[in-house]
Amino acid sequence: MSEALLSSDAGQPEASPGLQLAAAREGLGLSVADVAQQLKLSPRQVEALEADDYRRLPGAVFVRGFIRNYARLLKLDGALLLANSEGAFPPAVPLRAQASPSSETSFPTARNFNWQKYAIAAIVLMVPLVIFEFYWDAAPEPEPAVKSSQVQQPAPEVVAETAARATTLVSAGEAATPTEAKSGMAVATARPADATKPAAHEQVVRLRFARESWVEIRDRTGRTIFSQLNPPGTEQVVSGLPPLSLIVGNAIGVQLTLNEQPVDLAPHIKIDVARLTLE
Repeated sequence: MSEALLSSDAGQPEASPGLQLAAAREGLGLSVADVAQQLKLSPRQVEALEADDYRRLPGAVFVRGFIRNYARLLKLDGALLLANSEGAFPPAVPLRAQASPSSETSFPTARNFNWQKYAIAAIVLMVPLVIFEFYWDAAPEPEPAVKSSQVQQPAPEVVAETAARATTLVSAGEAATPTEAKSGMAVATARPADATKPAAHEQVVRLRFARESWVEIRDRTGRTIFSQLNPPGTEQVVSGLPPLSLIVGNAIGVQLTLNEQPVDLAPHIKIDVARLTLE
């Protein structure tokens, strides 16, 4: 029956591709819905194919595919159907929308985003914040209650006389008292480098001065046992009951030992003055 549909009698015009598809479908006992389900089309698209109404379909490329698949389903010659329907295909529709904007409608022009300008502005704003954070983190810790500027240094003449008297008393085997020192400070525990051993429970502090340095030492009772300005190239040995509180001026030029064990002054230096307690 399909072959009869594809060949026309002499003198009769050949049926259109849509009529041939419709006749073949009816001959196989298929409904429009059956064909639409098998071809994954809508019934309206199947009806448009059978009516040769290709303008209701997406475009010429899709119409050729629909006809080819429909012919294969009905066991017809798809190439022959396509050849007969080629002139009825609608013109290709461009992908861009055909309706162009009205010439009277004005659209704003796109502005170039000047990101470099904003980047420079952001950097300029960030620099003060970075500087502030750096100096905030690097800010020195609060100074202890006793500051080097608050300690009054005795006059060099008085210190020299006091040290000489203290050395004389120690070498004579005498125990000096605060009243025996002209400066009013107890410096009798200051010994030269070759002094005898300290009393029981006393700690021995040895100071070597590469630079001029003023030093004050207090014992556990808070009594000042050593206080004087020391010229460079000298050495002092002081003993007392621990803990011993030390204030060392110009500490970067001073070497300190406790019971002949070196003590690092660097961690205790604030503005050239070291403050520390030796147990």
